[in-house]
Amino acid sequence: MQQIKMPDKALRPECVILAAGDYPHGEVARALLDRAQMVICCDGAAEEYCATGRMPSAVVGDMDSLPPSLREQLGDRVCLRPDQNTNDLWKALTYAIECGAHRVIVLGGFGQREDHSIGNIMLLAARMHEVQVQMVGDLGVFDFIDEPTRFESTAGQQVSLFTLSPSTMISTSGLRYEPPHNHLAAMWQGVSNEACGEMFTIETNGATIVYRHL
Repeated sequence: MQQIKMPDKALRPECVILAAGDYPHGEVARALLDRAQMVICCDGAAEEYCATGRMPSAVVGDMDSLPPSLREQLGDRVCLRPDQNTNDLWKALTYAIECGAHRVIVLGGFGQREDHSIGNIMLLAARMHEVQVQMVGDLGVFDFIDEPTRFESTAGQQVSLFTLSPSTMISTSGLRYEPPHNHLAAMWQGVSNEACGEMFTIETNGATIVYRHL
């Protein structure tokens, strides 16, 4: 059974994708960005990231949001992918996989537009079999599973569960509330659960999104 830890300030991520939502301000999110071995910016995030005095490993997208002067400065770090059938986060994740990344943390996936936030979560859920990915915000972290998984937690930590199909079987141990009849008939029914200790387990046979408050 796989085990997923909480991200923390000491982690040195293999790969971080910085999406074009709100720039990370949370203590953990900023530490992950600062300590990442590889930072891939979606093109809409590159300008703000470079304004901090750092250079990304790559900038990926259709480059419609990248100023020409910065594009010239970035040189061969720019990876132009003009396909309009996928968004820049999809393209950046594909690039990370092509680079051999095994675990990717997505930052900047929330904010700016509410529909983009939801779309980013659904996108990562759709690609969970290609790479282990977490989406970290200022207040919490989303993970994406479809098999039995243990999660690191703390007593009293807020946890929310979302299954993408009401037919998905789901059961838990180590959480205060069990899904009724081992199903979440509606996506909102798994919101605001609570961890009882240092670990909880989710048994599921379908795509499931797990949120833990940082």
